[in-house]
Amino acid sequence: MYELLVTEPEYLDSEGKAALEGIGHLTAKHMQRGELERAIRDADVILVRSSTTIDSGLMEKAKKLKVIASATTSLEHIDTAYAASHGIEVISLHGAHTLPTAQHTLALILSLCRRIPWAFDSMRQGLWERHKFIGVQLDGKTLGIIGLGRIGSAVASYAKALGMRVVAYDPYAKAGEIDLVKSLPELLEASDVITIHTMLTEETRNLIGAKEFMLMKKGSFIVNAARAEIVDCTALLEALESGRIAGAAIDTFVDEPVEDADNALVKYARGHDNLLLTPHLGASTHEAAHSAVLELAEGIRKALGR
Repeated sequence: MYELLVTEPEYLDSEGKAALEGIGHLTAKHMQRGELERAIRDADVILVRSSTTIDSGLMEKAKKLKVIASATTSLEHIDTAYAASHGIEVISLHGAHTLPTAQHTLALILSLCRRIPWAFDSMRQGLWERHKFIGVQLDGKTLGIIGLGRIGSAVASYAKALGMRVVAYDPYAKAGEIDLVKSLPELLEASDVITIHTMLTEETRNLIGAKEFMLMKKGSFIVNAARAEIVDCTALLEALESGRIAGAAIDTFVDEPVEDADNALVKYARGHDNLLLTPHLGASTHEAAHSAVLELAEGIRKALGR
């Protein structure tokens, strides 16, 4: 019987659990690194999310690991080269996270522009400060999308429904219904709101830094629900502090989970009302978790030849 290991059991519903148990014996629990190193020794399959790092040191402990299934689209948390060299198949998602991530992006944009989190916080304190929370309408504004894959395209459709003009920068995308600009600077200069939906590569690491923030419209907003490393954190905080940009929303972080009160972004957000932080909620819906497990269960079956 195959041994399956799941490191984040809260994302398993009854149907997803049953699908995995139909493949083999299931162990689903949170584990610290030491316990995970022991548990992976006898695992044929491990199913993880982005908060679990599967590096070569961990894979070295595995005696019979055949499949790593990741409920993500990106695989930066897995040493895919080591896995490939040792005959371990790595599978990931191809659609389950598209709509929830796009919807979360839209929620972040609306929250920033209408100042909802800070208005709510004021109300919780028993205050009525309506004059402090005058927002910005989206209709007639330009949304700039960096990366026009599945998620970026879904965000574009939502933005158009709100009456926004949409432009995108993606050197690998083909011309279609969305206006493609020829360069990143062109997009930055044209956009009132910028949202990032590109993969993390050496080409996109620190894609948005001090120089890029200087190109943005004064009073613009930026949202990153992709990978944290795409935006230079220090440059972002400087742009917010100086008022160069009006606000930012961040859903992903370099070191997750963020449990350090001294994290630079958390410290800044604690004292300012132009930075909105969420704990990597892009795909955190019941529907997405359900679809992801079923999609991966099917992928695991195929990888195991079941």
